[in-house]
Amino acid sequence: MPLDDTFSVISIPVDAEARFKLGKMQHPVRGFLHGSAAIAAVVGGIALVLRASTVGGKIAAGVFGLGMVALYTTSSLYHSVPWREIWNGRMRRLDHSMIFVLIAATYTPIAWLVLEGNLRFVTLGVAWGIAAIGIGQQGFFPREESNFSIALMTTMGWLSLFIMIPIARRAGMAAVVLMALGGILYTVGMVFLVTNRPKLWPRVFSYHELFHVLVVTATTMHFIVAWRYVVPLAA
Repeated sequence: MPLDDTFSVISIPVDAEARFKLGKMQHPVRGFLHGSAAIAAVVGGIALVLRASTVGGKIAAGVFGLGMVALYTTSSLYHSVPWREIWNGRMRRLDHSMIFVLIAATYTPIAWLVLEGNLRFVTLGVAWGIAAIGIGQQGFFPREESNFSIALMTTMGWLSLFIMIPIARRAGMAAVVLMALGGILYTVGMVFLVTNRPKLWPRVFSYHELFHVLVVTATTMHFIVAWRYVVPLAA
């Protein structure tokens, strides 16, 4: 199954015209949800940068903030605007690419402010390297099998298992638990999206909308980690 079919509304077994719309908004629940998240990301990102006490900390926090804003703004526009066919495909690929950006951006303050020595640079290199591969796949081979992109996203997310011990030592177990919970929510959301389950209220709130709720919740958990446990380490 191509990635586009896995993630797009075409895969929903309900006629597109039968879905609830608000004016010209194609998917108002998704649009409003991620639009609100984008606004919160702007505010949270700025606050995170101001909270950091060093230049390096501010840059790392800024990368995370920009990653959140990029994903949620793109997703909100993609799911809200009635794009013409050619632009719908482009926006879908951009939307999927931003998932890789957010994952790598989430790693950035953790790697830069918590990890030390070579592990810091290896983590950043691997995270952004995988993100570049995923973005490249979306740009040049958008109809490759979905398993490839899903594997990349999952690998990126759970590579954090290899750095949990140093994170626990410097940031504490609470940070590790919140990171893991966020990762679990992302993963569960992906399972819902791939399996097209649960149906819930198909015309208004189904598995796709639930996926977006879980993504926002997971991002919130990771923001708390950055705010409470990571950025204060900048010194």
